[in-house]
Amino acid sequence: MLTSSTSSSRDKGKTAVRKTRTTPKNNDHTVVISTAVTSDIDDEIVDEKPIAAVPSEAQNTSNPKKSHSRLDNIIMEAIKSLNEPTGSHRTTIANYIEEQYWPPSDFDHLLSAKLKDLATSGKLIKVNRKYRIAPSSPNSEGRSPKMLLLEDVQREPVKIGSNDSKTLTRSQVDAELARMATMTGEEASAAAARAVAEAEAIMAEAEAAAREAEAAEAEAQAAQAFAEAAFLTLKNRNTANLMAQA
Repeated sequence: MLTSSTSSSRDKGKTAVRKTRTTPKNNDHTVVISTAVTSDIDDEIVDEKPIAAVPSEAQNTSNPKKSHSRLDNIIMEAIKSLNEPTGSHRTTIANYIEEQYWPPSDFDHLLSAKLKDLATSGKLIKVNRKYRIAPSSPNSEGRSPKMLLLEDVQREPVKIGSNDSKTLTRSQVDAELARMATMTGEEASAAAARAVAEAEAIMAEAEAAAREAEAAEAEAQAAQAFAEAAFLTLKNRNTANLMAQA
């Protein structure tokens, strides 16, 4: 009886020891899980705070290609919305964008550079300091064939007084007239629109040259008047000095 009681006491002791050892393991595991979950939540908050704290200008700077493409679209939108027959001046485009959007502080410099790039790439046509959308651009869809033809003509400015112009002979004129007689109505309209566009471009260049000549003449007259006044002042001063010495 004593042996059986002793064995029973030992078994109970071992069971108690096992329970005692198992309980801390479960607590440790629980602590680890709760710590890991808390750590994950803290990481999410830390990741979100810098994104919310970064200003919009810095976010745009992080992706310059996207910001440049955005400026291209805004310029195209402005020119298309203004829909001016002879094109839109840079100041007009800037005023439209400033009314519709919130441009940065160096917007004038960015706009000038971007307009130059778009004109160089062929997306815009620059005529007499005004910008129009090129016919090949997707933004030019929906325009009449005559308008697109006018833009094609205006893409190459006409040089006044250049030696490249050639005089047509009588036979060449007759051949051209015969070719025009066989044209369809649409082809004849296109040819007429081309001729009108060329004439308008020549007139615009002539007017610009006349304005420059007038400005140069006014400056020359002002310089001459200044020189005459200076000479008269110097002459009077010399006369006064001679009279004082006498």
